[in-house]
Amino acid sequence: MTKTILITSGPTREYIDPVRFISNSSSGKMGKAIVEEALKKGFNIIVVKGPSEEMKSSKKCKIIDVISAKQMFDAVKINLKFADIFIGVAAVADYAPVSFSKIKIKKNKNILNLKLKKNPDIIGYVSEHKYNKTVVGFALESDNILGYAKKKLKEKKLDLIIANGIDTISSEKSNPYLIFSDGKKKKLKSAKKQYIAKEIINEIIKIKSYKTYKNSN
Repeated sequence: MTKTILITSGPTREYIDPVRFISNSSSGKMGKAIVEEALKKGFNIIVVKGPSEEMKSSKKCKIIDVISAKQMFDAVKINLKFADIFIGVAAVADYAPVSFSKIKIKKNKNILNLKLKKNPDIIGYVSEHKYNKTVVGFALESDNILGYAKKKLKEKKLDLIIANGIDTISSEKSNPYLIFSDGKKKKLKSAKKQYIAKEIINEIIKIKSYKTYKNSN
């Protein structure tokens, strides 16, 4: 039976007014590369995609375009039941403005105070409702990359986390650590994201196959 992967990709935008928003410089290139490699392996794909590189939808690949973290969270909740594997590649904004101004905020003060609230924890929700699903996360850090990634792996009860430095943002290349739930880690050499995506998908297939074997015995 063909397995289905639910993937989040790209950044989210948290609008302050009709023209301004909080976001990050994620290009969505890693997410797109993972989608392409997973399709080559025969998976069905559901992509929940923030504003980023275009992807083509097909019978095997459903694209759901969203803007905010809340929209991404809602789309993941709706589609999680269809997935056997979840890969959280998206660079989701941690915070969003408490209020949204329907008109453009005018420049009439030297200081503008912006009040923020926490966005939903998408991968935290997935981990709490994963049942037998394989759940994979990403961690992008400016320092203590392995330390923060291991902490996230443990707290979110992930099967695998891909840890990157900030130099990978919008880059054509990446050289991440792959850290597994059993504590093992694998350092990938600097390479194009298509190659990194292939390595990630191959490791996910191994994890899924082992879990299926373990559950059948």
